[in-house]
Amino acid sequence: MMSSSSPDAAQESPFRLGYVTDVEGNLDYFLRYVEHSKVLTIRQHTPLKLELLSDCYFVFGGDAVDKGPGDIRLVRALVDLKRRYPDRVVLLVGNRDLNKLRLTAELAQDDMERPIRDIPPPHWDPSAPSLLEFLQEKLQQKEQQSTTKTTLEDLNTRVNRLHYMLQHTLGCPNTFEFRRQELTILTNNDVITDDQVLQSFLDEIKDEHGSLRQYLECAQVAVIIGHTLFCHGAVDVRTMQFVPRHDTKFENPSSQPPPAFMEPNVHKWTHVLNQYLQVGLDDHRQRPYWNSQRNSRGGEALMALQNRPAMWGRSIISNCYGDGGCITTHAAALEREARVIAQEETTNPLVFEKVCSDPFDASVAEWLLLTQNSIRRVVVGHKPTGDCPAVLSAAYTGVEIVSADTSFSDTSCADNRGQAVSVVELVGFSDKDNQLELRGVLRNGQAYDCQFPRLTTEEGMDPSVGDAQLGRQVFLSNNHNDGDARGGGSK
Repeated sequence: MMSSSSPDAAQESPFRLGYVTDVEGNLDYFLRYVEHSKVLTIRQHTPLKLELLSDCYFVFGGDAVDKGPGDIRLVRALVDLKRRYPDRVVLLVGNRDLNKLRLTAELAQDDMERPIRDIPPPHWDPSAPSLLEFLQEKLQQKEQQSTTKTTLEDLNTRVNRLHYMLQHTLGCPNTFEFRRQELTILTNNDVITDDQVLQSFLDEIKDEHGSLRQYLECAQVAVIIGHTLFCHGAVDVRTMQFVPRHDTKFENPSSQPPPAFMEPNVHKWTHVLNQYLQVGLDDHRQRPYWNSQRNSRGGEALMALQNRPAMWGRSIISNCYGDGGCITTHAAALEREARVIAQEETTNPLVFEKVCSDPFDASVAEWLLLTQNSIRRVVVGHKPTGDCPAVLSAAYTGVEIVSADTSFSDTSCADNRGQAVSVVELVGFSDKDNQLELRGVLRNGQAYDCQFPRLTTEEGMDPSVGDAQLGRQVFLSNNHNDGDARGGGSK
């Protein structure tokens, strides 16, 4: 359990930055987050309009959509906030935001005319069924429920293909019905057809006025504010300095592809990655469908950027630190070592789907702390860490690591969150002299509020301000068989 040891100087602090990530369309959760926030308020509920408090900053960490009936409304509100406060609001791209670029080509009419057997299952998940297997199962269910003769081709519709993609390739099987619910609210119409739902998915990513399209246009891959670096996934030994090629394919490469180049300056590195995003979006805008040979489509490099096997384990968006409710575990370290010993990292891109990044890696910290870089903190989302953020103290490497995806706070509840809510804020004298504050409500209803040690660009960690024990590992005995040590981090 986290505790508080220093007085809250929130209202007097000249610098305050709020952060939330992986809301995933759960608008009710986001509104509860705003209630606890000291950075945002609600100006208007319908349509939702947010207000950024004076002199404050706000970073949304990515994954805005998929797990609730609020995708469109949430994204519209975030984009509106960004446009009104362009210098103080940052939107980051997550895998769930970028992977929707696939829809335009994979639901296009020319793709519908391809033989079903030619469409492969997702390259990153060997256990997933192919489209053919998915439709065959639906056909079997149909035959058991009705005497009306139905063929496989009858079921090969764009709606069923979207169902297949959402369930087996995008990890959000309930999103189709969530979208129907949201369209009912937005149109004030109780009857929303399957085709209207389908068209909404396409319009929101392809149309220039589409909510998700506008979000991506306003967003960034990574951003540095003062001495803190924000991205969706992880800055680790594989992703640091790496700039991918613009011709990267969304598939499992046969061998590790070379980088376009390596950029040692972290500020230039993030700038180049953000340019990479804009080039990819321009490519998708100009070529949203497959070419005639079906070996290239616009935006493919961005689809690859959020996919660990396609990037051969070098995805700043989908690599991750968290393991269970901790920033890392002994089991995660053993998993990394086992892969290295087996040399799978040089032969099999799928191995990276199960490997967690090492927040203790001294080589990464040394690079971040170089004078030209001066990064003291990395803040990420992507991998759920329980009902509150997981933190690694800067006392270990000089760099504080914050992993703040709490989207699986309470899996006994329908939305996987229950009453839990988490607020992450940076508070201090400036963007280069501040401390991490965490507060919120755990899944059992218990409130928490704590302040971590102050971090400055010049002096590093100041243990006299904040609780110096927070973010340190405390290993607890348990009955797990996987070698995992539950506890530690900020738990």
